[in-house]
Amino acid sequence: MAVQSKLLPALTALVICGSVAACGTPGSGGAGGSDAIKVAVIPPSSGALAQFGSDAAEAWKFAVDEVNAAGGINGKKVQMIRADTDATAATTLRAARSAVTQDGAKFIGGVMTSTENGALNAQLKGLNVLSFNSLGKDDSLTGKDCNANAFRAVQSTTMDMNALAATLAQLPGDRWAVQAVDYSTGHTSADIFREAARKAGKQVVLEQFAPLNTTEFGTYISKLVASNADALFAVEYGADGIAFVNQAEQFKLNERFKTVLGFNMVSEPLFPALGDKIAGFYNNLGYDVNSTDPKNTAFVREWTDKHAGAKPYYVEADSYLAAQMLFEGIRKAGTDDPAAVRKALQDLSFDSIVGPVTVRGGDHQLIRPSYVGKVVDSGGHLAFEKVAEAPGAAITPPVSPECKL
Repeated sequence: MAVQSKLLPALTALVICGSVAACGTPGSGGAGGSDAIKVAVIPPSSGALAQFGSDAAEAWKFAVDEVNAAGGINGKKVQMIRADTDATAATTLRAARSAVTQDGAKFIGGVMTSTENGALNAQLKGLNVLSFNSLGKDDSLTGKDCNANAFRAVQSTTMDMNALAATLAQLPGDRWAVQAVDYSTGHTSADIFREAARKAGKQVVLEQFAPLNTTEFGTYISKLVASNADALFAVEYGADGIAFVNQAEQFKLNERFKTVLGFNMVSEPLFPALGDKIAGFYNNLGYDVNSTDPKNTAFVREWTDKHAGAKPYYVEADSYLAAQMLFEGIRKAGTDDPAAVRKALQDLSFDSIVGPVTVRGGDHQLIRPSYVGKVVDSGGHLAFEKVAEAPGAAITPPVSPECKL
């Protein structure tokens, strides 16, 4: 089954703060035995985020199977302990404690939302485990909520926004409108965009924010029409994004804009729901599946061979990257003792599927590139064409003074 079709129901239901159903019971997989390196993977298994959770777990399993087939790490096999949650902080913490105290896990991955990751970060030292976040992007996770035992493989919100901002001067349109979700990420994105527009000699003529779970965008679209903007920056997610794009098409709003630039508004899994109306849209692109980096080429080939021709997308790629970061730390440490692995990861550089990366010692953010993509027709189906790449060193903000490791 294609990735886009498989993920459509989950993405259509997804909103940033969506609630999900009760969790299942923990399970395990991979190589067992008392000498195994034990990693608990705790993504949601039910509700709107369940498909994302399944894909994250599959990527971790793929990484574990791959490293075990090569003989393990430092002579030890890796065991993946599959635990379930409902994407709420309380349930995720219970699953983490059970995996550590009952199953002997020393490392945790697959935790999905920034809220869950923030709650888990506060418990990591007490549990004596390390967490590898590949999904939560809130800046606070490497800011006020950072922790010496927490590592982030995915770009932060500011990193992705800085990549978009770097391309702004080259995009058509001089008078920009901002349509964003009334949530911390929406306001942060609007602030960064406003400053980038000023530096690029562009004007922001309208900023407006819609509450989460907005289904009717008529009044917002009317204000966009009246603004006389010739370009649009939009930060709407999941079901909200689908509703906004579809209603904007009804009002032929897109014909008014020389550029529509989205932040997390369109992604490969949403292409079937949105269709040709998004052709020509620009959007941040966290992972470039078409990268010719040798490690990425091998990863995509092996993943595609195992998954009936379906290429990996960002959830799977970033989860695999988080596993690689953990494995590199264990190799360097020569042990799976969490304290030793934590020390080994400080400022560690290694080659990855996204090219050379570094684990920044000051906040444990992985310094990696981000991209801008344009939605194009590729042989009868929509795909992203990478139009810009921003190196990690250029888009990563300084370590937050609020981060005390």
